[in-house]
Amino acid sequence: MDVEPESLILNWHYKGVNKKLTYDIKKCIGCSLCKLVCPVDAIELGPIPEIAQNIIDETNPKLLIDHEKCCYCMLCAIVCPTDAFHENIEPEGQINLKEFPSIGKFYEIDVDKCKENLENEICHLCLKVRDRNHAEEYYKLQKECPEGAFKIRSPIEGTVKIKRNQLFRCDPSGCKACINICPTDSFFIPESAEDVMKYGKIACNEEACFYCGACENSCPDDLILVERKAIEVLKPEIEGNFPWIRGWIKNIEEILRKRLITGKEPLEIALVEQEIQKVSEQVEEEIPQLSEEDKKKLDELNQKIQALLKTPKIRYWIKDKKIDKISKELKKVLT
Repeated sequence: MDVEPESLILNWHYKGVNKKLTYDIKKCIGCSLCKLVCPVDAIELGPIPEIAQNIIDETNPKLLIDHEKCCYCMLCAIVCPTDAFHENIEPEGQINLKEFPSIGKFYEIDVDKCKENLENEICHLCLKVRDRNHAEEYYKLQKECPEGAFKIRSPIEGTVKIKRNQLFRCDPSGCKACINICPTDSFFIPESAEDVMKYGKIACNEEACFYCGACENSCPDDLILVERKAIEVLKPEIEGNFPWIRGWIKNIEEILRKRLITGKEPLEIALVEQEIQKVSEQVEEEIPQLSEEDKKKLDELNQKIQALLKTPKIRYWIKDKKIDKISKELKKVLT
């Protein structure tokens, strides 16, 4: 493995085929989609919360890659939303990734509205980043497309949940990890009193969200949960009965691993609280009530004790912790 200032380069050579996998440290947002699809568990998360909070420099890698485990399948390059992984295979054409499944695009273009103008900087950027995934550029294109033809879409369906009952631990002014790391600026700090009441300290605009999971990995207090429900898997562009198709689809669907585990129908197990409620409803117990005479006696006794506690000597005895003397006076009142 070769190390450069802003990238790690993994090299593999076998029977005249050279594979090079480049990991761009600066482009990586630490979303962990690559980790989920890796068939050999060669990828681990790095110090993402510390990088997102600017505690350590962003030149540090957000991922740790075990080059001895890596099988150079290039699945990471297929699913990466920011083009942080780039494959290079020689001789060219020896392995064609168009023969492999992939995931849907992170954008859509209204062809009826689109008017390409190569002299326009935004149009030029749009043409440049269509072939590979560039989430941050897509966000810019959506905001600045002169015809309003470019729109962010996610091949992943899901939802972002913020643990509102634990938001007392959130420090949006000092932390801002989720805001800093999100490639589409979907996280924001509510400002108006109405929004604070509605969202709490922090909120996510899911219309701009890819459900990549970078926010979940960056939160130092584990307050964000990204639940992925479905993913758009595309068939190979070049059709064929390739033996690796089923394996690739299976690994891509590992992005939904948490959903596959937690999404199963739960067993109907009666809760202890429910059983207690049932029993308590069956048992009718009468609570004894005080008579008017008893209430009158208690009220008189309470007035005597209150009067005693207000006397100077009792207050001094309380201050000096003379328990015995206080007890004797109370006995006189109670008898």
